[in-house]
Amino acid sequence: MPKRVHNAGFTLIELVAVIVILGILAAVSAPKFSDLSRAAKIAALEGIEETMRSTARMTKAMAAANGLKVSSSNPGGGQSQYVIQVGGGSSELDWRNLCPESRAELGSRLTMVDYINLTGNMQSRVNNRYTFIGFDIPGSAPSGQGCYVIYDSFGFPDCTFTVVDGEC
Repeated sequence: MPKRVHNAGFTLIELVAVIVILGILAAVSAPKFSDLSRAAKIAALEGIEETMRSTARMTKAMAAANGLKVSSSNPGGGQSQYVIQVGGGSSELDWRNLCPESRAELGSRLTMVDYINLTGNMQSRVNNRYTFIGFDIPGSAPSGQGCYVIYDSFGFPDCTFTVVDGEC
């Protein structure tokens, strides 16, 4: 009589049970991973916001060292007296608040983006007043939708920085 060999393996019921358990675990953990992605995006935006704030503080300190003061009205004449030298060239400051203009018309024509080392899949959009940096940014005007930081260089009495994270 031949020797009977028992194959040690899983039954179909055992395999189905394991697949069901893995499916339940995936359903429970997937939202947590998406929350981590949202939290990482918001943390990146907050880091960019703080870099922008530091840039504004630095340029204000340099402006003060150069004897510049806030003006109550547009000085006209191309505002050439509101250009200061910075590490990457020269930066035009807004006369209302001594913050760097989002896109300068004078000097080296630096933008706020020139001060920031963007990596990954960050997008940016800049006009003379606003700088948008983030993952999902609007056209040319601020909106409450998207996932970005907005810098308003013409803010009064100070430039403003806002994180919009409703759609991160």
